[in-house]
Amino acid sequence: MTTAAAGKFLVDLAERLTVCCDPGTIRAVLDRACGRQLDSHAPDGRRASTLTVSGIPFEASVSGRGGQFSPTLRYATETATQEMEFGSRITAQIAAIRDLVAWLPNGDDNVADMFQSFVETLYPDPAKVPARHGFATWLGLVHPAETPHHAARLKLYGDPTIVPGALHRLRSAWPGFAELAAVPDHDTLFKPAIAAIEVNARGEVNHKIYSRARYNDVALPMKLVRYFGDAAWELLSEFVRCGVDAATLYQHDVMICCARGAGTTEFSLSLVATPNNDLTEVVRELATRHHGTTHAVDALAHAAQSCGARLTYSALGLGFSPETGIGKLNVYGAPTWDAA
Repeated sequence: MTTAAAGKFLVDLAERLTVCCDPGTIRAVLDRACGRQLDSHAPDGRRASTLTVSGIPFEASVSGRGGQFSPTLRYATETATQEMEFGSRITAQIAAIRDLVAWLPNGDDNVADMFQSFVETLYPDPAKVPARHGFATWLGLVHPAETPHHAARLKLYGDPTIVPGALHRLRSAWPGFAELAAVPDHDTLFKPAIAAIEVNARGEVNHKIYSRARYNDVALPMKLVRYFGDAAWELLSEFVRCGVDAATLYQHDVMICCARGAGTTEFSLSLVATPNNDLTEVVRELATRHHGTTHAVDALAHAAQSCGARLTYSALGLGFSPETGIGKLNVYGAPTWDAA
């Protein structure tokens, strides 16, 4: 897969979502974010990225709440996926992050330093991390119509399980992580999966910790409700109302996200697609209820088709906040090309 193909897909998707962003900006940001490398396999034959099932380090998404979809262009990618040494990937990824900060309306060295500090807190000595650890960082970009020549959000994801003590270091160095009500450290069913920080156009920072189940356990829904109360109950119930079988819900790949930023907190649950778990019908029902239409989720598929690709709905995420109840619905799609 080439960055030209992915850029064409994003420009097409932006038009379908009525996001009046500059196509040149979209392509330039993508090129820097992925390092112009979107091959599905690394030189050693392994998947180039764990971001998607195909190994292509590229995934788009649409979002919305309250009966409306959001006219924003959203995607995630990864740079330096062809670097075989973990330390080399980290060096290249930090350089990309620092360059991408310049595309934020208020991006400056302080923001770039913050992102670099996040990476260095997760991985204090990257050279000592074995090369078998493929996932170092992912990048998330958001382009809204309001900033046609800039990105409005920059997100950075990392793995807190590679170097022992990463979550403790994050909580010690970053109050935003310390205040998150994540899964208890002693829990045997759930494990930390991802830590992330996000900066928006105003310079506000959002902190996130993701967890997922280590194995399928019928107790999963019960434990979620025990730890997160009404928020978990409401989201699980909404999944069931939209077509997920309550009896087999525990068999799904469930991702938990606890987020805090700008004085607000949000809890979200995501269902991740697997080869035996097509999310299409659930996606369409949830989109009808929370976006008010299937237009945005259809736009993902239609943009892929127009560019000669096939799209798989790779995940869906539903959020809950104490102030608004069930809120944002995110739907993720991974386009694949036959040559990938």
